[in-house]
Amino acid sequence: MDFKEYSIAKLFTSVRFAILIISLIVLTSIIGTIIPQGQSLGFYAAKYGQENAIIMEILGFSNMYSAIWFQALLLILCNNLVICSLDRIPQVLSFIKKDNLSADIAKLMRNKDKILLTSKKDRQLTETGVQAVLEQKNWKVQTKRNTDYLLIFSEKQAWSRLGAYLVHISILVIFLGALIGSSFGFKASVMVPEGETATAIYSLNDEQAPIPLPFKLRCDAFDIEYYDNGMPKEYRSDLVALEDDRVVMKKRITVNDPLSYAGLTFYQSSYEPMQDQYVVEASTQSISKENNRQTMINQKFYAEPRKRQALKDKQMLEILETGADGHGHGPYKIWFDDEMGEPIQFFAEDKKSVTIERGDLSYSFTVKQRYATGLQVVKDPGVWIVYVGFALMLFGLYVAFFMSHRRLWIAIQQTGANFTIILSGSSNKNKAGFSRTLEDIATRLLNEKTLELRRM
Repeated sequence: MDFKEYSIAKLFTSVRFAILIISLIVLTSIIGTIIPQGQSLGFYAAKYGQENAIIMEILGFSNMYSAIWFQALLLILCNNLVICSLDRIPQVLSFIKKDNLSADIAKLMRNKDKILLTSKKDRQLTETGVQAVLEQKNWKVQTKRNTDYLLIFSEKQAWSRLGAYLVHISILVIFLGALIGSSFGFKASVMVPEGETATAIYSLNDEQAPIPLPFKLRCDAFDIEYYDNGMPKEYRSDLVALEDDRVVMKKRITVNDPLSYAGLTFYQSSYEPMQDQYVVEASTQSISKENNRQTMINQKFYAEPRKRQALKDKQMLEILETGADGHGHGPYKIWFDDEMGEPIQFFAEDKKSVTIERGDLSYSFTVKQRYATGLQVVKDPGVWIVYVGFALMLFGLYVAFFMSHRRLWIAIQQTGANFTIILSGSSNKNKAGFSRTLEDIATRLLNEKTLELRRM
């Protein structure tokens, strides 16, 4: 089909037009990177001013990648790639399939890359020897006997001419994956307090609409580390996925190491200290005097300041005071009673174990702030299609830039008592490399003693 008969199609087959569209997409993507996406009008008004915020809202800069004009640019680029490919691929295929044995001596002599050799051996030995050398170098030969000469042809990587169109296809595959992801996927968030279970998440795109989870997600623990200056260094959550109250997956996640299950990916995105909520881990160790046998009892519970908490074996614990260590918690003043004497009071640093001896019993306590972990939840059914597209793009770029269609002709022509051997060829890329290849073939032929060849 000749698309160039139509003016619009002619525009879409233009490389300059494609470069223009790609440039517009790149420039507008920079805008989408600079301006925070998906925020409220009030956020933009506070940051850029009321008038600018309204203009940005009208132009769709607040959700730029979903804006009609941006998607129109992507659609135009897709049309350009499709029409351009349909216009040029038939020509490329025709070139790949062309009859290269129709070349004559005059055409071979016009090629820039050519080497002339001569031999005094008989025709059969010369022809057989030349073909054997080519096959040793993995050149699959085709032959055609003409009136006064034999033409040998071979080529390598003819399909490499399609490398650019593999890149075109890869871009379309990536766009398809992105379209599937945006149409059937979503982004959501959820805050899960330590020790609690989430059964729903909340959409980021639809006024926090709840989305039921196909399983339960429990946060067993949350931990945070700080730099010396008080800035958070790393925070992590111990997550558990449950189906029918059965554990199906457990993972400790960090900012760059999410949990993926049932098509959903949970990213560690934030955290929030729970007001007047603390995690207490207590262990009781007893040693029997009769057989020196050791018994350990571990407990974990959540406590509020100035509220007594009943433990096992009639023990009681209360957090009397929560000091300030620069992060808003600790050291803690603890009241403890095990009915084995007078109640005691002691101090515990945040997340540091304190051991108390009471008769034959040894108690260890660790107190820390209780947190709710903030998770960003992503469902993207098109992500694997995008990955396939990127893999195809890398392969297409490699083919387009590092592989070349190399064509080799050898004509064996009798001139008097001798035979003239013309080595000629061409390559669409890396012409210097092909010249070395042609020279290597000539050297191998010259080194073949049975042929007794020499240069002309």
